[in-house]
Amino acid sequence: MGKLPVNKKGSFDDFYLKIRKKVTDWFESGKLGEKSGKWMDNFVQYLLIFPDLIHLMIKLVSDKEVSPKTKGMIAIGFVYFISPIDIVPDFIPVFGFVDDLLIAVILLNKIINSSDEGMREKIKFYWVGEDDIFIKIKEIVATMNELSSQIPKSISGFFKKYK
Repeated sequence: MGKLPVNKKGSFDDFYLKIRKKVTDWFESGKLGEKSGKWMDNFVQYLLIFPDLIHLMIKLVSDKEVSPKTKGMIAIGFVYFISPIDIVPDFIPVFGFVDDLLIAVILLNKIINSSDEGMREKIKFYWVGEDDIFIKIKEIVATMNELSSQIPKSISGFFKKYK
């Protein structure tokens, strides 16, 4: 991998970062928690990371030094994001984007785990999120694993309750 490009903020970056700041300020104001309760905070925190993940993926795809294999994996993710057929349909408010978030996290986790130090530096460079990208991906994967282990228990508990 060569030298990282100089971070020149283009019109897309400026627009994205302005919107991101507005959403972050709104979230940090606590107005969502007032309306929906505190249970929503962690959930929304993960959903607010999704645009940052998409931004990162766009930057990686547009980088000439990123391998075609990595770009191909990201392209598969984009196809899923725009596909009208989803595990959780996108027209369901808020929850419709959970599967898209999980696909993005799974792809980036695979890219991170199979990349060299140069690629990890590119990922850090392009990441605009507030937290460490590598820690955040691991955290979401761990949460996803924990939730997926709870689903069978919840389903069996539901059927036992209504026997």
